[in-house]
Amino acid sequence: ENDFIRRLAVSRGDVHGLLIGAMSQPDGTFGWLDGSKMDYNNFYPGFPQKDHGDCTAMDTGSNAGQWMNVNCSSKLPVACMRQQNPSEQPAEPTCTGEGYGEGKLIVSPGYPYSASTPCDFVLSVEAGKKVELEILSLEANSCCDSLIIYDGNTGGSVIANLTGIVTSKKFTTPSNVMRASWRPNGGVNVKGVAMVYNSV
Repeated sequence: ENDFIRRLAVSRGDVHGLLIGAMSQPDGTFGWLDGSKMDYNNFYPGFPQKDHGDCTAMDTGSNAGQWMNVNCSSKLPVACMRQQNPSEQPAEPTCTGEGYGEGKLIVSPGYPYSASTPCDFVLSVEAGKKVELEILSLEANSCCDSLIIYDGNTGGSVIANLTGIVTSKKFTTPSNVMRASWRPNGGVNVKGVAMVYNSV
């Protein structure tokens, strides 16, 4: 949950910290605002510090998303959790193969909240041109998730096999058709892929 909140904040540009709804209690310990038990914490070593503030903020600029106590009047975004009504539950992500074209943002199903649904994207441009694909953001588990880029739509040669963290990287096919195949093997705690393609 801590990692999910950090990734969500970063995906929205909140890289300078985030209030997470925990405060100093009368006995000096920290607890959640709704009164629920704090059975996990991720404070930086040496925090919370006395007289440093009564609210808890996450350092969204670090991959660890560690916490520190801050002044409650700090002008930071806030993360809240609430129960969803059954009618508000999001549908399971699906791969439809629809709604993308040149210059449009293409994302793996469930991006950036869920990356467990595989999907193949066939990208084509007019004859005589080449497909240029830019990976805007790829976050995959290096052990088991990958984005494989092929020349052509079936059985073409592999142009790239990507995993881990990749940003702002371009790939071009020798033909006018490319297939980008998102292959998660679990897709746990990663956001998947966001990309865009154009003709060159």
